Amino acid sequence: MASQFQDLLRGMMGGDGTLQMDAVMNLVTTAIPGAGHAAISLSRRGREPETVYTTDELPLRVDAVQYSLDEGPCVSALEQNDIVWVNDLSADPQFPRFGPAAVQLGVRSMLSTRLMLSQTNRAALNLYSPVVNGFRPEHLPIAAIFASYASLLLLNQLLDDQVVGLERALESNREIGVAMGIMMARGRYTQAGAFEELKRASQHLNRRVRDIAAEVALTGAAPDLPVRGRPAASA
Repeated sequence: MASQFQDLLRGMMGGDGTLQMDAVMNLVTTAIPGAGHAAISLSRRGREPETVYTTDELPLRVDAVQYSLDEGPCVSALEQNDIVWVNDLSADPQFPRFGPAAVQLGVRSMLSTRLMLSQTNRAALNLYSPVVNGFRPEHLPIAAIFASYASLLLLNQLLDDQVVGLERALESNREIGVAMGIMMARGRYTQAGAFEELKRASQHLNRRVRDIAAEVALTGAAPDLPVRGRPAASA
């Protein structure tokens, strides 16, 4: 068994020796014969779910129906259950609206496994089969193994995105601070007044405060705006 898991892990690694989500997705459809397609649904901070990884186009169409109806195996896995297993979507009473729509798209059975992320970020590994009873009890632990690998990869991605967001926020704050310092040094503005003038420039010029601040830091000049209380001169 240890040797089999080592082979499985090597099959999911790229040339740089790291796990690859595409390899995880493709390999799960090989390990579980009934799974003709696979996808991962993600809900960030309670927002509407989206399909962030997929083996092909079919899951995108099926998931779009689930999201629009707020009904289906992946929606249930995201919100309620660790594992949702449906043998026949045409006859399952849990999903009276989604089931017939999925059958029309060519999916007869589904298996969705929740990914362990956090309270604010939720995800599910979804497997789609074109046949009734495409999944059996022995497939559940296999899906759970792949779900654990997918969880690790998705957590790393979310952490990387958070770090990038923080770096951008710090850079933005630095530029705004420099611009405020330049405006204050000219003796025309207080700290609060400098920031208010940057906000006014952003609204007047329809540009981000960060971009206005970067320009002030580059040129050393305050934003060129009409004096408060006076209309702008006509051309």
